[in-house]
Formats: sequence, C-alpha cells, structure tokens
Amino acid sequence: MDLGLHDQNLLITGASGMLGAAAARALAAEGARLALLARDPAKVEPLAAELRTLGAPQVAVVRGDLAQATSTDAAVAQAVDALGQLDGLVAAAGAAQGGVFWEIDDEAWQRHLEAKLFGTIRVLRAVAPRLIAQRSGRIVLIVGNSAKYPEPRMLPGAVANSGLLAIVRGLAEELGPHGVAINALNPGPVRSARWDRQMRDIAARDGVTPAQAEAGFLAKAALRRMATPEEVAAHVAFLVSPRAAHMTGTSVTIDGGTVKTP
Repeated sequence: MDLGLHDQNLLITGASGMLGAAAARALAAEGARLALLARDPAKVEPLAAELRTLGAPQVAVVRGDLAQATSTDAAVAQAVDALGQLDGLVAAAGAAQGGVFWEIDDEAWQRHLEAKLFGTIRVLRAVAPRLIAQRSGRIVLIVGNSAKYPEPRMLPGAVANSGLLAIVRGLAEELGPHGVAINALNPGPVRSARWDRQMRDIAARDGVTPAQAEAGFLAKAALRRMATPEEVAAHVAFLVSPRAAHMTGTSVTIDGGTVKTP
C-alpha cells in the first residue's frame, strides 16, 4: 500500500534510539523527507546516510536539546528551514528506568520525567503552532502501553507515558479544528539493552534467571513474543500518513495481545 508519504516533510525526535531509528527507516522507504533532531548530531549521521540510500529524498540533521526550550525552538526552526515546511512530527525521544517505588528518589523521578514527558512537551509546543498555521499536519507520539497498564517496578515510565496520553487526548481537541491530527502508539516490550537490564534486575530480585523473568512477561502475551522495532515502525508510518486521515486523539496498542480488554 502506498501510504502517501512521498515528499512529506517529517521531523523525528529520538532517532538515535532503537524505535526512533526504525521509524526513520520505514519513513525513508516511503519516500519521506526527514529532519532528525539530535542532541549529538554525530550519533545520527550514520543513520542519515543510511536513510538516503533507503529512498529519503532529503535528510537533514539538526542539533537540539529537548531539555531546553530555546534549543528545541531553534532546532525546529532549523528543520523547517532545511525542509521548507513540516507536514508532521514523530516524537520518539526519552525513556525512563524503573525500580522499587520507595527506592526511587526525587532526582531520579525528575530525570525520568524530564527525559520523556517534558522533552516531548517542548517539541510539541514548537511544532503545533506551525501546523496550525498551515491548517494541516499529523503528529505521532511513541508512548508505551505502561501508561494504562503499569508494572509496579516501572512506574516512572508509566507516569510519563500516562501524561503523554492525556496530552494526546486533550490536544486533539485543540488541533482538530485546524486540520491537525495527533495520535499515540503504545508498544509493549521490544528487545533492547534497557529491556535486558530490566530483566536482569527483576531476575535478581525474584531469584530466577533473566530468561525466566522474560518468559513470565511473554506468557501474558497472546502471541508469546516481543515486537520487533520494524513492526512498531510500520504502525508509526501508517499513523503519520494521510491513510490515517480520520484518526485523532487516540492511542493504538501494539503489544502482542498482552492487554486483556475487549
């Protein structure tokens, strides 16, 4: 299916991460023109070169720190200058670690919320007025299914994710009359170094092996496996495309059937 993304101008945050990079590859293969926002551009330059070979007509790398509003604003302006305009945003930046609730101090909570919740708020604040002005655009936030179904040892991430889902639902009402859509994608577990660390921590706590700890999580999923980054990216590409034209203010869960709701 042609998703209608050829020559669409899209900004991606978090492209140095696994899911952000996978989304960028999927969008490049659809012929989208991409701007990658990175705190350290050198980290995403190899990805940018790869995206050009995959079919992206243009790839720009812009320096920006989502921890700072002025840096975020400047990076979005630079992306617009490079691409000509923005047709959409894929926000994949930020991840939060877990732990025992009463052992997570204020500094850790603030660090985790800053990384995902407030960084996304800043880029939305910079992008939304531009999309409103042109009366078109699509926004996709990669959030996580812990927002609705939190694990007790992963609460900082769940709190950040639930805040983002509230923003998606509320901001859809603000953006909709201007022709701008916003949706969230909620992946379940995806293989990563962070996931492996979490399984080791849980294994140490429960006196089992990491493989046994992971098996306990996968037993909850109807498909009995983890998603691949490419599977998540395919959903991102659809949601940011014109094919998802009448969807806004909602979240799509891709967790292999872990959540048992009708």
